[in-house]
Amino acid sequence: TTHLARQIGVLNLHAVDFGGFVSRHLVRPDLDEAEYADVLSFFAERRPLREGSGPLFGAAGDRNLLMIQVESLQAFVIGYRIGGEEVTPFLNSLARDNLLFTNVTDQTEEGRSSDSELATQVSLLPPDRGAAAFLHSGNDYTALASILAERGYQTLSAVPFDGAFWNRRITHPAYGFDRSLFADEFVPGEEIGWGLNDRDFLVQAAGRLAELDEPWCAYLLTLSLHHPFEGFPDHRKRLDVGPWEGAPFGNYLHTMHHFDEALRSLMAAFEESGLGDRTVMVLWGDHDAGFEWRPEIAEALGTSHDAAGWYLSQQVPLLIRVPELAAPASALDRPAGHADVAPTVLALLGVDPGPYALTGRNLLGSPGSGPVVGEYRCWRDATHLYLRRGPLLSDGECVELETMKQVEPGACSDGFEAARREVEISRLVLEHDLQQRLGKSLAGRP
Repeated sequence: TTHLARQIGVLNLHAVDFGGFVSRHLVRPDLDEAEYADVLSFFAERRPLREGSGPLFGAAGDRNLLMIQVESLQAFVIGYRIGGEEVTPFLNSLARDNLLFTNVTDQTEEGRSSDSELATQVSLLPPDRGAAAFLHSGNDYTALASILAERGYQTLSAVPFDGAFWNRRITHPAYGFDRSLFADEFVPGEEIGWGLNDRDFLVQAAGRLAELDEPWCAYLLTLSLHHPFEGFPDHRKRLDVGPWEGAPFGNYLHTMHHFDEALRSLMAAFEESGLGDRTVMVLWGDHDAGFEWRPEIAEALGTSHDAAGWYLSQQVPLLIRVPELAAPASALDRPAGHADVAPTVLALLGVDPGPYALTGRNLLGSPGSGPVVGEYRCWRDATHLYLRRGPLLSDGECVELETMKQVEPGACSDGFEAARREVEISRLVLEHDLQQRLGKSLAGRP
């Protein structure tokens, strides 16, 4: 859909999705009370999974919050080497010393970057057709930024691109951002890919954040290069990517190294201004890079060239840096997804996510072992991967993760039903704009 938007234009894509919006809303009957009660019971039953519990609840209370959504950053990049050099040395150092979740599923669908925005900020699964940024732009969301704004946080989002793209002039205020900065509010500089290069963008953003009243909540979206990764400026190349030079994968590695240098510059600016010790940083990849799944790509990523290898290779990293909070003894490898960002961050900041209609879980509390739904409504949990190929359990493949062998579908039956229900609940909440109403019910308010 991102590529389609680039080709036919955002307004035309918006018109396509608007047609779907009209058809859905004109023919859709109202949700009856029994159906609403069923949706409410879903969130009530899952409350222990997202509530503010565990030893890290409130560990970052009243700190500033900086969220960075990185274009096409996949998990394999962290620690990856090419020609004997680390692709992301600074990010690697952050990963060693902070909270790194290593099994994070890309939960985006056709909306791509905008789906990542929805899932991380609102903690709902995106629709599998169209983009919620257009289909449900008028919803009254309960979002991470809006919850923090109620507690005195100043909120700001920034992306160095046209605010009409993915309907961000509408969706970002709906997600609770009081102010949003787009391309026309940044000093022009060298463009890489679709917009201002990551270093100039992040350094300029750091200056803007230093001017905000504290505490603040900021959401930065990077743009340097994008699928299909055609070209990268020669004068910015620092890596020897060998046979990948000039190829999309080589350009991707150059881009990730450029982002790494940009992140180092941002953090240096924060340290200089004193914000480093007062700010929680949360960083994740917005979606997979979209590489053509060829044997040489699978080999480069160290995985099998089959459907299971492809799906597992699409994971994105989730890194949380809390000043003065020691990293756990080992990486946090519990299955997670984009939708877990909001409840996890709220809990760290001392806000109980329990009373809110969020499908995600507090990963630092008691998140349980249920499935994490990803692209094409496939899912994984701690023991199994399910590759969905149709509406029935028997249509898909159930893979045992320990052996990576296909097993009987029955081994995935519980996860299949749990995943199906979460998808359906998210659909109903989006289509009927239920999030705030559900929050009032969960909190016992009329």
